[in-house]
Amino acid sequence: MSKLDFHNSWEKIFERYNLCSIIKTNGYVDITADQIKAVERKEPRNLTKIDFREKLPKIMKEEGLSILAIKNGLYRIAKNDPFIDVKQEIETKIIELPTPQNIISIDPFNIKSESAALDMATVSNMLEIAFGEKSKLTIRGRLRGALDFNIGDIHYNVDGVQIEVDGGYESDSSIHLIEAKIGYNNNINIRQLLYPQLFWEKQIGIKKEIRSYVFYLQGDIFRFIPYYYDGAIGYLDHAKEKAFVFENPDVEIFSLNEIKIDQSKVDTNIPFPQADKFDTINTMMITISENLCISKEELKTKFAIVDRQIDYYFNVLKWLKLCIEKDGCLILTPEGERLVNLSFRKRMQEIAKIVFAEPIMNAVLNSKNPNEQIFLDYNIKSQSTIHRRLQTANAWVKYFRDLFS
Repeated sequence: MSKLDFHNSWEKIFERYNLCSIIKTNGYVDITADQIKAVERKEPRNLTKIDFREKLPKIMKEEGLSILAIKNGLYRIAKNDPFIDVKQEIETKIIELPTPQNIISIDPFNIKSESAALDMATVSNMLEIAFGEKSKLTIRGRLRGALDFNIGDIHYNVDGVQIEVDGGYESDSSIHLIEAKIGYNNNINIRQLLYPQLFWEKQIGIKKEIRSYVFYLQGDIFRFIPYYYDGAIGYLDHAKEKAFVFENPDVEIFSLNEIKIDQSKVDTNIPFPQADKFDTINTMMITISENLCISKEELKTKFAIVDRQIDYYFNVLKWLKLCIEKDGCLILTPEGERLVNLSFRKRMQEIAKIVFAEPIMNAVLNSKNPNEQIFLDYNIKSQSTIHRRLQTANAWVKYFRDLFS
């Protein structure tokens, strides 16, 4: 489903059932999957899976609304914001750990899935430090359950909704629930944190404390950010975050400024990049590599970026000659496959050699003013467009300099 179809479908649904008027009167409205499907015959699951604030349909953004599942096939639309912000910068000291010995089935420097990241955190004793106690894996996967909570004045009586836990670890006194992500997103739906928290509190009662975390593998840094339910939507306590990185004796000295200009390394037929978050580009590359066939529409549901930006970010991979689109599938080129199988830092070194071989990027890297004639190679003529492209170039320079400093 295209982004235009998605937004237009919700416009038609709101118009058909006069939803805005009902919400203004009652504070919320419940809508069934059958009602959604009756409007345009589209799969309701594709219209209601909204994991990030940026994915809200246009009409919900304009009206300050959100949608949450309350029963199997039943959704509540209300005027609230059920998304929790996640800071990108780590406020606590990053703990350096020795690389686990005698483990060869998982490469600690090239992890591509949430489960592998959590398994590496287990074998390295990272979880013990993050939790402050020893624990064992006892919960993983999907189940259905019932729970109650309020967001402001709106009550949610949830029953039979699918609840997923990426990893649940039980100690003598606590159960630790983890929502895991590869890469960074700046917000997360409470469905992924609050639903498991309240479900297991109801199951366990006062026998053990339920503690929840957002876990990001952000580049090569393992982040565990505690989540606390405060009676509203809850919050992440970044002051109590635990962050880890593995010692890597094989790290090479790498100088960005030694990269020479070679414009042939990029595809100048692809628009010059306008995508500031390079960690998102790396995660997108990993996501494509882990799927035999993933469409652009499927890809966009996995990132907290607005719909129009999915093309900007995907085009970067095409510009780098690392990805192509074939028969509706996004697939890596042979060079993309080679790079995605390198360790994170080695991959970033190889990508940096492509990025900063491009003349404009190389000029920005070396604090020079790019020749505006080069922008004409990309058919860029307006100063405002040049400014936006240079904003991306400066963001990338900062990202790579911070990474290799």
